[in-house]
Amino acid sequence: MSLLFYALIFLLVLIVSNATNKLFPRFPLPLIQILLGILIGFCTPQGKFHLDTEVFLALVIGPLLFREAEESDITSILKHWKIVLFLIFPVIFVSTLSLGFLAHRLWLVLPLAACLAVGAALGPTDLVAFTSLSERFSFPKRVENILKGEGLLNDASGLVAFQVALAAWTTGNFSLGKASVSLLLSILGGFAIGALSAFLNRQLQQSLLNVRASDIAGELLLELSLPLLTFFLAEEIHVSGIIAVVVAGIFKASRFKKITLLEAQVDTVTDTVWQTIAFMLNGSVFVILGMELQMIAAPILRSPIYDNLFLVVTIVLLTAVLFAIRFVMIYAFYLTRGARLKKRMGNYVKDILILTFSGVKGTVSIATILLIPTSLEQDYPLLLFLVAGVTMLSFLLGLVVLPRLSEDKEESSDYLMHIAILNDVVLELEEELKSTKLKGPLYAAIDNYQGRIENLIVEQEDRTVRKDLASLQLLILSIENDGLEQAYEEGNMSNRAYHLYQRYLRTMEQRINRTLVSRFTYFLIVFWRVFRFALHEIVTFGSGFRSLMQKEQGYVNKEEAEAIAELYLANTEVIIESLEHLKGIYKNSLISFLQDSRIRKTAIIGSGAFIERVITRLKPTNIEEMLRGYYLERKLIFEYEEQKLISPSYAKRLRQNVNNLENYSLKEVINTLPYDVLNYTRNH
Repeated sequence: MSLLFYALIFLLVLIVSNATNKLFPRFPLPLIQILLGILIGFCTPQGKFHLDTEVFLALVIGPLLFREAEESDITSILKHWKIVLFLIFPVIFVSTLSLGFLAHRLWLVLPLAACLAVGAALGPTDLVAFTSLSERFSFPKRVENILKGEGLLNDASGLVAFQVALAAWTTGNFSLGKASVSLLLSILGGFAIGALSAFLNRQLQQSLLNVRASDIAGELLLELSLPLLTFFLAEEIHVSGIIAVVVAGIFKASRFKKITLLEAQVDTVTDTVWQTIAFMLNGSVFVILGMELQMIAAPILRSPIYDNLFLVVTIVLLTAVLFAIRFVMIYAFYLTRGARLKKRMGNYVKDILILTFSGVKGTVSIATILLIPTSLEQDYPLLLFLVAGVTMLSFLLGLVVLPRLSEDKEESSDYLMHIAILNDVVLELEEELKSTKLKGPLYAAIDNYQGRIENLIVEQEDRTVRKDLASLQLLILSIENDGLEQAYEEGNMSNRAYHLYQRYLRTMEQRINRTLVSRFTYFLIVFWRVFRFALHEIVTFGSGFRSLMQKEQGYVNKEEAEAIAELYLANTEVIIESLEHLKGIYKNSLISFLQDSRIRKTAIIGSGAFIERVITRLKPTNIEEMLRGYYLERKLIFEYEEQKLISPSYAKRLRQNVNNLENYSLKEVINTLPYDVLNYTRNH
């Protein structure tokens, strides 16, 4: 039961961290999760939580590296194999020795082998930490490939270096020959197990296909179980589980693509599932890091044995030496390369700095140092503290420095071609209005496309314009609300029509970006609407709600539809006039955009589509019209690409958007339970 409780806490923390990041995007998601982890650490009794290193590597780091390897462009990574090998072996071993000797000089009470274990734990770059940091910005492709190659493979060399240092600490013996053989066997064994498990997985998959016993669920389970099985087999024969998992991911992705319906369905489902799993596992890494930082640091900082200032100085020095060694060795590599290719070092400076400060540490470093046997308790807390401190400081340095060395990863907000395509779709659908008798469903489809166009136009604007837009939307909401109350007081709206129009106002509220407007103003307008609505229901003893449930009024009758349409048109006149007075205060183009949007929607009122879909939420009846729109959209994307108005990659992204929208629209035909329940309650 306690395991279930902790799982629920972790899920809640991940939800809170993601929401916080969306509301305050300047705060990186990993940092938010670390801070929440520290908070959980304060609330967790000492000794109640302990990170099991093997379980952590098998269930968290293994699957993450497997998926990273599966999605990596291995061909591009292999182009930089020299520097990748340089970062995996010489850089890690020099870092291990340097950090170990420095820690020993600063803390003479610690055995040299124990300090070398600290250096080994801090040697490898944590790919999970780096990947999470780099989600907000982009590097040159060559640098990104180098870092991915290093991150996928360096854990093996770091773990072997740690195991050698630990053996020297516990036995007092060290053999360079044995250490080299151990490293070589660990890598080769991991490679063999990874290749074997991927081969067996593929053979099993093919066998199931041959006997017609394969489906989406089975394929997905085979995919998810592969990294766990691979890691388990590798560890059982004492070779590198990390290398095995990475190799399995590479071989799993290295296959000829078969264009079949099953393959397409499996790929879609697998991608979605892996995105969710990766988010959860990545989040767990940083939450656990925060918890471990608090639990490790608290006892040491409160202990009278250690000088807190000297502890901080030690962590700063170790971190500085860590990055200095990485910088010097990478600089030396590029210096040699530049001399051979007769290129100036100025061409490589930015790459060198990015590669240097990308050497951040993460939970893997703490998990590694936790492999120390508990029998070595005397030196155990201080070693943990040093590793945890350097891990956190290196992560924060990467967080501060890397964005200044890279470019913003946000996609271009130039949606002009996309807007042009959607606008052409609208024009073609409007032409079809002339030849159809049932205009309502087609109007609803056109309105859907107009909404997409409006969203793209808004996204192109800067924050100031979007903030003004949100403020004007609040004004429109206030006018709508006042118009509704006035119409009801004058007897132009029935209780049922009043209740239905309130539903439309709630939808308007949800579309306003609350982070861009005054929280007080938003709260005041929404509170005033809800208060008047609640007062209306109290005074009429809930007549509006009761009328919605009455069998004979399951659908909007002609008088109610006319009243709603008349109110919408009357409010439109007030809104257009009010916006006109604000020209000069707000951008004229923004005012015109809102006025045109409002006027365009008044055309839908007469068709009845607005009332049916937005007000009464009847079962969708415009699926065929939406599918017609998607067909036209695909055709136009092809034409724009053929005329070289858009690039192939941009066209591909637009087609993926259409596919997603079409799939969702088709599901809407089947999943109509909310509408069916609503109709049932009305009829009984």
